[in-house]
Amino acid sequence: MISKQNNSIIIIGAGIVGTTLAWYLSHHYKGKITLIDKQQAAEGVTQHSFAWLNVSYGRPDGYSKLRQQALTEWRNLDSLTQGKLNINWSGAISWHETDAATHEFIHSHQKTGFNIKALTKSELQLIEPQLLSLPEVAAFSADEGFVDPVHATQTLLTEAIARGVNYLPEHEVLALEHHNHKIHGAITNKGTFSADQIIITAGVGAIELAQSLLVSLPITASPSIIVHYNNPTEQSFINHIISTPEMELRPVSSSKILCAEDFISDRLEDSEVAIAQNALTTIKKSFIGTDALNLEKAYIGMRPMPKDEMPIVGNVDDFEGLYIISMHAAITLAPLICKLAKEEIIDGIKQAALSPYRLTRFASGN
Repeated sequence: MISKQNNSIIIIGAGIVGTTLAWYLSHHYKGKITLIDKQQAAEGVTQHSFAWLNVSYGRPDGYSKLRQQALTEWRNLDSLTQGKLNINWSGAISWHETDAATHEFIHSHQKTGFNIKALTKSELQLIEPQLLSLPEVAAFSADEGFVDPVHATQTLLTEAIARGVNYLPEHEVLALEHHNHKIHGAITNKGTFSADQIIITAGVGAIELAQSLLVSLPITASPSIIVHYNNPTEQSFINHIISTPEMELRPVSSSKILCAEDFISDRLEDSEVAIAQNALTTIKKSFIGTDALNLEKAYIGMRPMPKDEMPIVGNVDDFEGLYIISMHAAITLAPLICKLAKEEIIDGIKQAALSPYRLTRFASGN
């Protein structure tokens, strides 16, 4: 097999995926690596992520195992960066509409070997003393956690640049340069950059880039709402990620929390601010010490959603030198997927763990 170690690589998209990939490549690749973004790093959907590092529930076993491995790789990556990623591994608490559903949820995941246990009401009260309304049973996933996605992206970017990665923010890629179905470079608003390989990690931006090559990606833009709340008293009232039928929230600091909400519609009554205000009411009813809690900001983030909701990773068969990584759960999966993709990109060694996630699984993918 011919090594591609001295070729030139361009990564399009400096969110958590593109930056993580640049970091891994910078430790093993001898050629030139250029990381391009139309904005600044992490200014796309990465900054509007809830960033819960978790195992997927109700998904195929293979995918759940992939995500369990991804949590391990986050720990490895944090170790390799000397703890600079500041990951919080405090665990996640959840419960369902009924206690029976929560018990079934716990049992089904214990069978797969996942580290999850049941908490009684009194046990839950001990670790979340400000919680007002407690179920009889809750699930506790001790191995899950969260990360500040912007901080993690910027930390990895700084290290990648120090190892020689050429970072080009404010460069919008307008088209990909190619001849006879072989990629030759990226045409941007500030010039053309040659490359032997191009990796697209541009979130929903991948759709338009692929269309310019007459490649139809089975990806849609999936909106979600991320809300930031501020507690001026700076008294912490939540210690873990908490996910219930009514709310999904986590601490950011002693004075700030983050909340994830579903996007409903474009109607005014379903705007991100209206949803955020309704969620604020629910939070205040659910926790002691939240009277002063107020809405700081609310955003709609557009996440890439593959047709079957599984990742898309690998070469685009119709174009030599073109590789794509597109994932709905980009924060959780980034370190593991990028570590595996690195082997394929540098030496062309196909990774068995990625075989279920090829673009070719879609009949009309290429």
